[in-house]
Amino acid sequence: MTTSLVIKTAEASLQRGDYCQCLSFLEPLAEQYPLSSQEGAKIRMLMITAWMGQGDDQKAIATCRLLTKGKEPEIRQQAKQLLSILEAPALPRPGSWSISIPKIDLIAERDNNYLGVSKQKAKEPKYYPPTGPTKAFDIGFPTFALAILIALTIFLSI
Repeated sequence: MTTSLVIKTAEASLQRGDYCQCLSFLEPLAEQYPLSSQEGAKIRMLMITAWMGQGDDQKAIATCRLLTKGKEPEIRQQAKQLLSILEAPALPRPGSWSISIPKIDLIAERDNNYLGVSKQKAKEPKYYPPTGPTKAFDIGFPTFALAILIALTIFLSI
């Protein structure tokens, strides 16, 4: 494959989040192209992004530092920006920013009873909160309903 096709394939795998596959495409190219060349710098930038995705920040920082000393001003600027992101201190994340998923107990009990639910709990009837005694309609409701029915009958018979 040509270099540009391999780079496009690596970029596609990077967009899918397949960082291992991206690095497997880029590592042979990194050996062919020196860091000082434009293609080599572009390959290293993609590798830095893949390393960041994998959580391998030390490799990404080391390569970023090398790219900040390169000849290409655009690559140098991008490397400085990435380096500032990589070297920034990690801030604690508030608990309200993410959802915690409870762990489910998947240990099977006797009689194929799963999810840790005992038979006693499963057979207990559900009790609903009391709602109070049922009351009959007041005298006003049937009178009102009868008046509406008579009015509709007269209206529709005209």
